[in-house]
Amino acid sequence: MNRLSAAALVLTAWMTGTTIAPTALAQNAWPPFDDRYPPWGATPRTEGREPPAPRRDRRPEPYPVQPAPVSPLVAPVERSELPPVVASDGSGLPFDLWTGIDLQTAEQLMAGLELPPSSPALMALWRRLMIASSSQPAGASAAQFTAVRAEGLYRSGQMKQLGELLSAAGAPGSDPLLTAISARYDIAVGQRDSGCSAVKEAAARKQDLPPSLAGEMLVLAGYCAAAAGNASAASLAADLAREEGVDNAGLLDALLAVGAGKKPRPPRSGRITPAHYRLLQLADAVDPAEIAQRADPALLGSLVLDPSTAEGLRVAAAEAAARLNIIAPEEVAVIYRAQRFAPPDLANPLASRSDPLFRRALLFQAAEAERHPVRRAQILRAFLDEARRTGFYMPALAMAAPLVKGVPRSPDLAWFAETAIEAALAAGDHASVRAWWVSLDARTRGGSRLEHWLALSDIANAEFDAPRGLHLPAVEALALQGGFSAPVLHRLATVLDALDYQVPMELWHLASSTPQPNEGHLPETGVLTQLEEASSRREFARTLLLVMRTVGPNGPEGAHIIALGDAIRALRRVGLEADARRLGFEALFSAWPRSASH
Repeated sequence: MNRLSAAALVLTAWMTGTTIAPTALAQNAWPPFDDRYPPWGATPRTEGREPPAPRRDRRPEPYPVQPAPVSPLVAPVERSELPPVVASDGSGLPFDLWTGIDLQTAEQLMAGLELPPSSPALMALWRRLMIASSSQPAGASAAQFTAVRAEGLYRSGQMKQLGELLSAAGAPGSDPLLTAISARYDIAVGQRDSGCSAVKEAAARKQDLPPSLAGEMLVLAGYCAAAAGNASAASLAADLAREEGVDNAGLLDALLAVGAGKKPRPPRSGRITPAHYRLLQLADAVDPAEIAQRADPALLGSLVLDPSTAEGLRVAAAEAAARLNIIAPEEVAVIYRAQRFAPPDLANPLASRSDPLFRRALLFQAAEAERHPVRRAQILRAFLDEARRTGFYMPALAMAAPLVKGVPRSPDLAWFAETAIEAALAAGDHASVRAWWVSLDARTRGGSRLEHWLALSDIANAEFDAPRGLHLPAVEALALQGGFSAPVLHRLATVLDALDYQVPMELWHLASSTPQPNEGHLPETGVLTQLEEASSRREFARTLLLVMRTVGPNGPEGAHIIALGDAIRALRRVGLEADARRLGFEALFSAWPRSASH
């Protein structure tokens, strides 16, 4: 008997309690997406795959040279389409979500996506799409569709929602694929006992698993054996996993190190996966800073969800997860509140020399505790300045929004008004945006310098209760003063046009006086045509997936203006007005003109 056969017998005996000969793994395809996108979260395999040709065959339509002058007091555009019937599953999406798409087409569209989406608006749509249960694609069994959704949630780091999905699916033992997915989830979030039990169940039926997932079960079986005191089984599992096609060298090296009683090292390149992290944790070889910096989405979501995660690592993972839209800002706030600080540090956080890892948590706690309005505003401003420097600004603004409500809108705090407006916009609190402007304008006439923010609020707010475009003249005046760069001006014109605004004539003239930019992501040829067709037919799921491909990996800020405009129009066609407006807001927010003091 050769070494691999012996290894299989030893490992199988541990997993099943019996001694059986190793069986060949079934060669059925991995149902969610395809094997070019393995469930490790590793770099997709692209051998033999032609990269999509960038769509450069379509140029932006020229802006109208002399649009008819219109009053800024224009009524909202009437829509002839009836609103879709919303499902009762909590997704907020239509009941007939998957009409017009089969399972294979859905998997093909998902295979080309960058997960998680870098746009908060698209991340929210993706999450809702994956949790929606009112309908399913044609040709899909309940188990198959659950597996597709589970894989989508896993790759985008939505571990809380994944746990709820698997729980709703019932006992996983009836389906080997769901059993394996449940085992992977449990081990990722730190539920070792239930995870290793599911690994044994999945291993007993490994011939029914696709190769990639069967290989992962071998890796997890090695981890479980080592955790149970049988370290040598980890080395055996590494040999078997390699033979079955697992090519994650860093993960296999970690298994071998654990089997030899050594401390494994993080991979030299690429992301650290949940399986790799659990092996590092088993050998007490976790470097919190490196883990937080290089964790893949599934691991970030798992670290936040696992209450046993060390506090420093959990704070760093929560911030990293929020940057990637994996968790909501309020979830970061919960983790911030769980930290413990010395009373002198909380009393004087601006002078504290606390650990930089906990600096933002300290400032947030201090701002919550502070009752003096000026002092609270100063601490919040310091918190947001820290967040901006670390690429955490938008989530931090949303976290700060409830605290900003405790800051009075007085002339003494006029310096804080723009920050308060930004926080309210990030949280979708459009009433507060207007209240700050009205207060400042009434008391100091200083609101005029902030009126352009009301125009951005108009763009973002699907429930705006005033005439659309009321504050665009302020934007026009700012543009005439050079407040917008040419690319941002074109992006603004694109968003306004896609949302059916009557754009002031001078804005059109300014935009048309500079060359239209040709930078940004455009999807491969054919996607924009498919998007228009799907949205015109009100094929909701297909439209959402095509919108994600259209916008691309860098969000609406990094999309070509053609792609941005088409994505907004498509969402509006299928009745997702609020999501379309949020997308337009994201395309403009970071580049929106701010005062010099801010």
